[in-house]
Amino acid sequence: MATKSFKESLKAARKDAARKVLAQIAATVESCPDKSYRRIAEHFGCGTGLVCQAAKQAGLRRPSGSGSPAFKRPQK
Repeated sequence: MATKSFKESLKAARKDAARKVLAQIAATVESCPDKSYRRIAEHFGCGTGLVCQAAKQAGLRRPSGSGSPAFKRPQK
């Protein structure tokens, strides 16, 4: 029985860690609209799918296409 409780606590710890990482990614997506999802993924060392998942779970949306803030050049 001891191994089952260990497995359950390990599973709970993984879920908690995943929630924290997704929250950090979502905060970065919200605070840096000029960064592309690819750049955010490179920063966190994950794939763009995880960045999209974090943004979707947080209810964040960005304009897509050429009007996206990530594709605009900084003004001088």
